[in-house]
Amino acid sequence: MDLATLIGVVLAWGAVIFSMYHASEGALGAYFKPSELFLVFGGSLGAAMLSMPLHNITGAVGYVKKWLFNKHAHIEHLIKEMVEYAETARRDGVLALESVAREAPDAFLRRGLQLTIDGTDPEIIERILRIEIDAMTERHKHGKHLFHTLAKFGPGFGLMATLIAQVAMFRHLDGDAAVIGKALAIALTGTLYGCILQNLVAGPIAEKLSLRSHEEAFAKEIVLQGVLSIQAGNNPRVVEMQLMSFLSTRQQAAIPKAA
Repeated sequence: MDLATLIGVVLAWGAVIFSMYHASEGALGAYFKPSELFLVFGGSLGAAMLSMPLHNITGAVGYVKKWLFNKHAHIEHLIKEMVEYAETARRDGVLALESVAREAPDAFLRRGLQLTIDGTDPEIIERILRIEIDAMTERHKHGKHLFHTLAKFGPGFGLMATLIAQVAMFRHLDGDAAVIGKALAIALTGTLYGCILQNLVAGPIAEKLSLRSHEEAFAKEIVLQGVLSIQAGNNPRVVEMQLMSFLSTRQQAAIPKAA
């Protein structure tokens, strides 16, 4: 699991649960109202299903896995590998990259190298790889859209739950104050659940999925430019300088220069 995700979950949920415990003097059960919970979470999911195709919903488990377990793209290591490929191609010829093209762990990199080995025109290589990057970005939009939609509808259903419970409360205004207070507490939990769905569940997932999509597209852009530079027969130093331009000054200083 991504360390930032783990720390964030513990910190955010811990702060909320501690506040609930402190405010209720340990009676956390006061915040658990099944009917309001079902209305907010079930209603938000239902509204999301009304607004998008079913395959977006069924892919939710995969989106959550990507949020939890996605591997960080080590850009510095990727650039170092591309420079080594450029050195091999410069020294032994492009055909020497054939074994690398078969064994590289990244399918996008394997495809780019194989196209280069096959002598494909650089414009065609760029077109093929660019289409793959665009298609990946479009697929990622589905996951982001699902959780953005849940975050958008959550507060509205929280307000709806509050209003429904308040209508029930108004029916007992002539009764015992304890009954009115209990009904009001139920009403307020609806708003609470809407806030939790937006700020502790769907919202953070959507934001991190968006960030990881940009990171993955950024890494693939580096591979694309590296492949095109290798195909052009550029000197490894030129390949390195070109790819280093993607990095900050601090990141550039951490990478050993090509021989």
